[in-house]
Amino acid sequence: MNIILSAVSGILLALAFPKFALYWLAWIALVPFFLALMRSQNLKERLVCGFVFGVVFFGIHLFWVTTLFRFVKWWIVPGWVALVLFQTLFILLFAVYARIFLPRSTAGAGVSQALELAAWWTFIEWLRAFGPFGVAGGDVGYSQAHLLPLIQIASFTTVYGVTFLVILSNASLALFLSNVRRWQPLVLTLVLVLAVVAYGSWAMSLSTYISHSASPQTFALLQPNIDQKDKLNPAKVPTIFSLHEFMTRQAAEEGADIIVWPESAIFSYTLRDPVLFPRLKKLAVESNAWLVFGTPHLEKGRAYNSVVSMSPQGEVISRYDKEHRVPFGEYLPFRSLLYPFLKGVGYYEAEFDSNPDPELLRIGRLEAAAAICFESTFPQVIRERVNKDSDLILLLTNDAWFNDSSALYFHLNAGIFRAIENRRYFVQVANTGISAIIGPYGRVLAKTRVNRQETLNFEMPMP
Repeated sequence: MNIILSAVSGILLALAFPKFALYWLAWIALVPFFLALMRSQNLKERLVCGFVFGVVFFGIHLFWVTTLFRFVKWWIVPGWVALVLFQTLFILLFAVYARIFLPRSTAGAGVSQALELAAWWTFIEWLRAFGPFGVAGGDVGYSQAHLLPLIQIASFTTVYGVTFLVILSNASLALFLSNVRRWQPLVLTLVLVLAVVAYGSWAMSLSTYISHSASPQTFALLQPNIDQKDKLNPAKVPTIFSLHEFMTRQAAEEGADIIVWPESAIFSYTLRDPVLFPRLKKLAVESNAWLVFGTPHLEKGRAYNSVVSMSPQGEVISRYDKEHRVPFGEYLPFRSLLYPFLKGVGYYEAEFDSNPDPELLRIGRLEAAAAICFESTFPQVIRERVNKDSDLILLLTNDAWFNDSSALYFHLNAGIFRAIENRRYFVQVANTGISAIIGPYGRVLAKTRVNRQETLNFEMPMP
């Protein structure tokens, strides 16, 4: 029965996230798992419960990883299994801690138990996302991304404050069901949720998200919708560049001041390309607009995943080199040990380097905290850059690797939290979608459809 309860919790929590997006389930999904931990007689049984929950939940939630089968074939299966098992280790750590305090059964201990349970789960989530192998997928707070009044507390607690609140609800209900004398945690949870929603509603009532600036900057976000197989084909680079060129000229004719291309828009070291770079400079001059584009970049023998800003005069003004790389995606950890086993994958002959001292991206009168791909899923990474007095957060990504999987929607939800946490506009530009403009209070002001060729225009108020 405990194994069944743990598995049910894993399924319910997975359903709270995209694409199912039954966000309300997150408030009760973990109750069966917590009850199973309380029913367990010893540490071994609790570890079994933790293992079952972790494998079921992460197995479903991280199943989007298997969309990489198009590129690495069967290699992705052991990769997905390893990722699920690695994340499950953190749930086992949670179960070990639960062994310490759950045996307390007195009514008076209910509030402290609920708070401890919520705090420990929240810490485990932070720990999962920490360091070079960090993964934010499955963090409970992200499931509530569209409950804007509730998640405004992220402006001072980050996404983990929302996680704490949701887990507190689960813990309180589980404790009550196990012993009706422990009703106090439910009352505490209700009071906290009402207070948080009241604060969020008040904060949003003070916000202004419609441009009233005397001289707003008009952004054009290009979503060329190029299949990843085509992007990786060197023979198609000229055609892909011509498409970006065409869309850029269209945007310029409509009056865009800043035109943004997605991550690695052209599969070439563009700044060193003797053919494409002159065309790019000419394009900037003729468009009379700032061009911002993602490109691989080679500097002193090191390759970077970069974002470049180019002035209307065709001059490269600033460059951001990605800091937080994706392990096994942009570099191979423990290369000397793993390469002999993984060389058959075909993607580890070269890798990107990391720039530990990233700079703000200068775009006309704006200073942008730039990020690439899944860097936006880490609160601390973005907050460190925004602290450098940036005017907006600019994310360039290429989610074409993941088709129309749940990864695209999780990515957008992360952007909503980063906007709220930093009270900045969050601009996301994606190759196949979802491109979006998100206001400082988390409102999605405009977004594109997935797998469509579109240009998203928006007037950004000047600070």
